[in-house]
Amino acid sequence: MSSQPTFLRISVVGLGLIGASAAAAWRQAGHLVTGWGPRLVTRDTALARGVVDAAPESLAETVANSDVVVLAAPVLAIRQLLTDIAPHLAAGTVVTDVASTKASVEEWALGVLPANVEWVGGHPMAGRETAGIDHADPTLFNNRVWVVVPSSNASDVSVGRVVRLATDAGSKVITMTAADHDVAVAQVSHVPFMISTALSDAVIGNRRFGEWAPVAATGLRDITRLASGDATMHRDICVTNRDNIAKGLEDVSAVLADLARQVRELPNPASAIGSEELEVLDQTFRRIKYDRDGWLPNAK
Repeated sequence: MSSQPTFLRISVVGLGLIGASAAAAWRQAGHLVTGWGPRLVTRDTALARGVVDAAPESLAETVANSDVVVLAAPVLAIRQLLTDIAPHLAAGTVVTDVASTKASVEEWALGVLPANVEWVGGHPMAGRETAGIDHADPTLFNNRVWVVVPSSNASDVSVGRVVRLATDAGSKVITMTAADHDVAVAQVSHVPFMISTALSDAVIGNRRFGEWAPVAATGLRDITRLASGDATMHRDICVTNRDNIAKGLEDVSAVLADLARQVRELPNPASAIGSEELEVLDQTFRRIKYDRDGWLPNAK
């Protein structure tokens, strides 16, 4: 017979898009969910919409006697939150998060949390460019990956508790170390945001964009979608994953420089057909298309 309780007492600290969506999903799964945010209007909204069972004014009251505390705040805010909640956690509590970077947060947690509390990091690979509790959706995590990042002090029971949260939210779980996680998400998430932002600035931010806008369509809209993401969240991501993001941008810059060189070397249109330079660019495009098309069936 399973030793797991029929429901968990979950405290969600931070009721933005991710925190409120997760809280609603866990409540629908039968858990007892307490939520806290710094603004009264957010706490009242969470209660009124059934996102949480309770929304105390006090952070200390929120996290007391919890089985799991979930920190769903911008990553740079988590360090202070760990300090604030540490004195109020019961023995055996598991603390986790939903932040987009893991190494810095794990270091803070292991340095601040009491010895009888365990840290297991987490990162649901889901989100939208819209933010706030008004956009909360309990189905946000369905069939999405939730990365679970056990720390050195995490027991199997504590890891299992966080895995249960992820699966009860509808996610598929993978386990990684904090370092491996930060390298991976820099490449597949953080660098794409930076590229989308750079293109948006170069094109939409150009003083002549008013002239170009009438012919702009879905291509520009789709490739710059990520630039509408939460600015504070991405600022904090850059601080806590600095070296991996910088390396990724340098790699992309090298590819862009090579593409620019290939385009510059093209002959005039009248003599382009059959030229070696045109064939080189054609093969570059075909190789890149082949790689992406091979990945697409596995993309969710």
